[in-house]
Amino acid sequence: MPIITDIKPQAKNKGRVSLFIDDRFYCGLEKITALAFRLTVGQEIDPDRLTAAVCDSERASAFERAAKYLGARPRTKKEMADYLTGKGYTADTVDDTVRKLEEYGYIDDRAYCRLYVEEYKRKAGARKLAYDLQQKGVARSVVDQVLETLDDEQTAADVAALARKYLRSHAYDKRKLTAYLLGKGFAYDAVKAGLEQLGADGEDEFFE
Repeated sequence: MPIITDIKPQAKNKGRVSLFIDDRFYCGLEKITALAFRLTVGQEIDPDRLTAAVCDSERASAFERAAKYLGARPRTKKEMADYLTGKGYTADTVDDTVRKLEEYGYIDDRAYCRLYVEEYKRKAGARKLAYDLQQKGVARSVVDQVLETLDDEQTAADVAALARKYLRSHAYDKRKLTAYLLGKGFAYDAVKAGLEQLGADGEDEFFE
């Protein structure tokens, strides 16, 4: 049976140790895993238990890395899975980590979608928002449900605000302005309503 011949703290990562089996480096482990499995120098260890320790360590490492990744901003399930996969974790570890993050409420695609729409709805129309969110892995059904909450009057006001900003640095050209707003993902009816609102607000000087 394999024997643990040394357990050394890693110089570059104080939270990990290097495990030596039969006088050879076997793998790196999270220190908390070594403690949880009560690994000690001179101990005979069953190969199945050793494999379980390695898997537990990988999951602990993935979860810690995921938590740091979430520290910058919220993430979707797909973004998290892609990130962890890129860091070399196995598919089982990635799936397990994402599932735990969902259970703890750290990842919630619906909540992410609502926050994203709230933040960007004044800068982009429903079509662009839907495209961006689907690229981030949010299910189309979730995206559609959240986008249904957009208010038509507010959307027209957002279009008018973008048009106003555009016209501060561009000469009025209906075709170009319309193309610009459509390019932001707003529907034609919303663009039309927004431009009508801009004129109704007494800002006809933009159209001179």
